[in-house]
Amino acid sequence: MVIKNNALVIYKSKAAVVLEISNDKYTIRTTSGERKSVRLKDIELLHTGPCTTVPEAAAAPGNDVLAENAELIGGDEMSFADFTELLWGCFSPAAALAAWELLNRNCYFNGTPGGPIKANPPEHIAAILSKEEQKLQQQAARTALLERIRTNTITSEDAPSLREIENVAYGESTSSKLMHDLGMEALPEKAQNLLIKLGFWNYFDHNPWFRRFGLELPLDYPELSIKSPPGERLDLTHLAAYAIDDATSNDPDDAISYDSENDLLWVHVADPASVIDWDSDLEKFACSNGCTLYAPEAVHPMLPPQSVELFGLGLSETSPALSMALKIDDSGNSQLANLTLSTVKVTRMDYTQAEELMQQDGFAGLLAAVERFRQYRIANNAVMIKLPEVKVKTDISARQICITPLPQSPARELVANAMLAAGHAVGKFAVEHDIAMPFSVQSDPEMSERPDTLPGMYALRKSCRQSTLSTLPGKHAGLGLEPYVRVTSPLRRYEDLLAHIQLRRYLAGKTPLSMSEMDERIAVSEAAAVLRSKLERQCREYWTMVYLQSLPENYQSEAIYIAKPDDRSVWLLPELAFEFKNRYNTKLALGESVQVECIASDPVLLSAQFRIKA
Repeated sequence: MVIKNNALVIYKSKAAVVLEISNDKYTIRTTSGERKSVRLKDIELLHTGPCTTVPEAAAAPGNDVLAENAELIGGDEMSFADFTELLWGCFSPAAALAAWELLNRNCYFNGTPGGPIKANPPEHIAAILSKEEQKLQQQAARTALLERIRTNTITSEDAPSLREIENVAYGESTSSKLMHDLGMEALPEKAQNLLIKLGFWNYFDHNPWFRRFGLELPLDYPELSIKSPPGERLDLTHLAAYAIDDATSNDPDDAISYDSENDLLWVHVADPASVIDWDSDLEKFACSNGCTLYAPEAVHPMLPPQSVELFGLGLSETSPALSMALKIDDSGNSQLANLTLSTVKVTRMDYTQAEELMQQDGFAGLLAAVERFRQYRIANNAVMIKLPEVKVKTDISARQICITPLPQSPARELVANAMLAAGHAVGKFAVEHDIAMPFSVQSDPEMSERPDTLPGMYALRKSCRQSTLSTLPGKHAGLGLEPYVRVTSPLRRYEDLLAHIQLRRYLAGKTPLSMSEMDERIAVSEAAAVLRSKLERQCREYWTMVYLQSLPENYQSEAIYIAKPDDRSVWLLPELAFEFKNRYNTKLALGESVQVECIASDPVLLSAQFRIKA
């Protein structure tokens, strides 16, 4: 093969012209105008030229003409030049390029410019034509689909084709040919927005955050089949025990009692560790979850749902428990006076009912003991942040979103401090007896002050560092406790369940789990719990945005000016526990309030805009 200047060649399946030959190097120009230096073995001669640029391929004959010539050639062979002349009547560069493209089609003929050309068998031609027809139909269908998307006229039959966009919206894919063809970047928010605009998705039925976090629902729980928890238990049914929680709570895992004769605060905790063995499938499953997921639309328990039915306190006449008797001395220090497996009789009540009960004389000793402990925490510089909180609940089928403020009630404060007292006492007990535990530790916040205003508490919260788990005891600055281990929610948090497994081993006289065994589990469970916490937050924000979008156009609310970190002011809507930023040039003092109007809410971007009513 002799290739000279101005010849038409093929390089990497594309046409090019030879500009210059120097020794064994050939300088070529491609169709795009790019110059390249290549070797002889990299190119194939198509036509000797002369060509200064790649010509436009001559028009190809129709399928009827091609079919006639394929039948004419039959089983004979032809040179590339003869084949080109037969079909185009000449052997020009443009005709040669068209002939090469026809051979690449491999429908009627096959061969290469340097070899013989043959006609394909009729059955091969029919198969290729069928594929080409299918491809044309697919292209036509795709063009029509793109037009329906652009004009917002999709039909139910388009659902399978839109799956690729859904995969992007769920964060499960980073590419979509449809979105590319629409000139859109394949981002989850853009895909979600498109699906909403098309009416293919709606906000109630398509919350994408679960799948964006890689959570497939419903969870595939291991089997939990037991008749009754094993082990001897101390009968504490003579103590009045109360499980106090929100009215909508369905997983009561702690209760309190008070022994006035001995001035003991009893904290009773559900006992799933009685049937969940260390290193069992169920224990590993709980570890992989980290905690129960409380999403506005549904609760996804850490343990199989029947474990709540079996161990939830107050759901049966009597309940198995791990009970802790706490002695709170005059300084407010909490000591573990007794740790025992027990049987308790628990009455469930909400915070309102509990506050009525707290007015009775029999509660005076309990209230005094818990107050001593609370003052002990304050003396240890605990972070007492009281910012508005709400509970977001979504009823998908009814298309309703309920956002309920959580009151900072005395009963809620009582229960919280009783549970903290148990965690502090158990933590000290573990240290004294050299029992490895998943201690909760937190370093001091950047702020040393302990303000009592909303702006001050907001700034204090921003300065607090994330708490972590460690098998080494340490200080939890936010709680004002050292050490501290969470032990009162084993149905809902893996770290509590792990602490119970360890305490039960101690009570049974077994060798406690080593620090390395616990560290291995903590690394998995803590990451899973953090992920679920982030998911809960994203879901609450999502449904808050959907809620705001559903409100009347003239919706107004109180907003409190709480910070100005930069050129934007930070405002808090107490009734929604929602923060937003605004460039309003306010002359208000921090802590003052104004009326605001919601002018836009975007559940896709988790953002809302408010107009401040001056």
